Amino acid sequence: MTNRVRVAAATLAAILVTAAAPAPALAQSEPAARPGLAGWSIVGTETVSGRAAVDVQAGWPSTTFGYTFGMSPAADVGLRLGLLYGYEGTTSSQFGLSFYAPMRFQLLRSRDFKLLFHVDPGLKLYTMSNAEFGFQFPVGVVMGFPVQPNLEVGVGLDFNMTLLVSGNRSPQFIFGPAAGPYVEFHPAPNLSVGLNTRFGAAIDAYSSHQGAPGGTSTRFAFTTQLFLGYRLP
Repeated sequence: MTNRVRVAAATLAAILVTAAAPAPALAQSEPAARPGLAGWSIVGTETVSGRAAVDVQAGWPSTTFGYTFGMSPAADVGLRLGLLYGYEGTTSSQFGLSFYAPMRFQLLRSRDFKLLFHVDPGLKLYTMSNAEFGFQFPVGVVMGFPVQPNLEVGVGLDFNMTLLVSGNRSPQFIFGPAAGPYVEFHPAPNLSVGLNTRFGAAIDAYSSHQGAPGGTSTRFAFTTQLFLGYRLP
């Protein structure tokens, strides 16, 4: 009888140990999701690696359509076509086209902070009454703060530069700093939505024209665009 009691007790103990063991193992196999965007972004600090992404950004001073693909785990390049209806981000309306190839490089990556550098070389054409053609080459950095899974907020700091080589006052160099917040959210693994902004100045340095002296002028300039992005299968 004593042996039977011992066997029953040992069997019960083994069952209890077996039942308790899976709980910590399951907790370890499902870690909490990390905050931030999961390996790609449209305006944030994650470069596109692996599958390419397409997007549309609409607002002031343009609507642009883009295709972005990875060059390395920390760098990507895009091709963008823009429909312009604002002159260099100022409140002056002017229709035009732009085509440029933004390149992004991730400089710093941690759990709570990310830093990205970008340069956006390309061509620009204004087609209204005074047609103007030129080259753009803005540079800037984006500082991102992952706040929860699939959500990032941050600030962009840019220095915009455009050299117009045709038009009534060519050559004409338009430059100036701009800064502003952004937010990017991924409601699904392959979908991105958000808002991107910049606020600053457009400093216009122009040459003399028809006896009028050259000079400089400064105007307020801004960018405010909603965007939608999709990562290709």
